[in-house]
Amino acid sequence: MYNGVKALLFTGSIPRGVIVRILHRNDELKRKGGGMSYFPLFFDIKNYNVLITGAGPVAQRRIRALSESGAAVTVVAREVGGQAEELFRKLSENGFVNLYRMDYREYRERYPLAEKAGPAGEGGWFLVLAATGDPEADRLAALDGRRAGAFVNVAGKKEMSDFYFPGLAKQGPVVAGVTAGGTDHRLAKRMTEAVQKCLEREMTGGEIER
Repeated sequence: MYNGVKALLFTGSIPRGVIVRILHRNDELKRKGGGMSYFPLFFDIKNYNVLITGAGPVAQRRIRALSESGAAVTVVAREVGGQAEELFRKLSENGFVNLYRMDYREYRERYPLAEKAGPAGEGGWFLVLAATGDPEADRLAALDGRRAGAFVNVAGKKEMSDFYFPGLAKQGPVVAGVTAGGTDHRLAKRMTEAVQKCLEREMTGGEIER
């Protein structure tokens, strides 16, 4: 968005060259009919049920972020590597994550998502994030999630997703979500890092402590 980018530009926090490239990219997307069509929202998801399939790097980032936001996270993963094991150990100590070590196809037979269908704040599923890398398992998780009334995201599959999982920049009480519309993950990552540096710089020495 022009206004959001310019506000950061005025602080001098993000290099002008980066801003110029973003504005040019935005103009190009608008000419092609692909301008911003996603609206950023922030939800209080404390105790809301979230299902994440997979335990690779993408899944781990989402597990960590959603757990830190207070969600009740259920993870279904057939294979769990060393880094994931450590993450689950830390999160499980605080009761933030339930881990099922099985293929999603087995999980859906044992624990159909439809059994917990209903309003998210009343025990139903709020989000289902599929990140196994197995096309069929991810397709089934997306299908089951929608049938249960959840918002669905399939990693790397824009056409199968109801929303994008943003890059997150956090400092104190401030949280910023960044997306490039699912078209340029490297741009989204660079801008998330730039916003994080901006927050760290702007919020030091002021009324809000780090």
